[in-house]
Parts: sequence; C-alpha cells; structure tokens
Amino acid sequence: MNAFNTVQTNLIGQDDGSLVILRKQELSDDFLAALRDERLASKNVREREYMKVASIPAAVFDLWCAQGYDPWNMEAREIVALLRRDNLEAFLATSKEI
Repeated sequence: MNAFNTVQTNLIGQDDGSLVILRKQELSDDFLAALRDERLASKNVREREYMKVASIPAAVFDLWCAQGYDPWNMEAREIVALLRRDNLEAFLATSKEI
C-alpha cells in the first residue's frame, strides 16, 4: 500500500480519563522533493485547461474537515490560503498566483 494513502489513527488515554486521537501520516522525502521540483519548474510551464495546484495529504484533508472546512467544494485559491496559513507550502505544486 502506498504510504501516502495510509493514515494511522491511535487513541491515547489521558490521566483524567479522556482520550486523545492521534492521526499520523508518513510522507517520503521523495514525495516532498518531487513537489518542490514541480513548484520550481511551474514558472516555465504554460498552463492549459488544468493546472496542478497542490497535493494535499489525507491527514491534512481530514484535519481541515474536522475544523469545519469542506475542501471538496473550496476553490483553489482558498486551499492555497489554508496551506499558507498553516505553513504547509511544501504541498504546493505551483509557484504561480492562483
């Protein structure tokens, strides 16, 4: 199974009897390096009908859903703004203004 698609979920008991949900997703250095290379090369590419803007890991997507966002129905510029807000620019696939 591709590690990019695997999100590990663990319940951690606390001393006060509550539970904490820990969600973890491993991303390879190769994945992040490929995105960085794509982002750097994007300035020299003329876009056509479609443009790859970002690759959002499932753990980030799930976190946004838990925060009340609906990434399926957001515009690309809203997703880029969320990535920048959370200092997750490494997941951007373009350096162009959206």
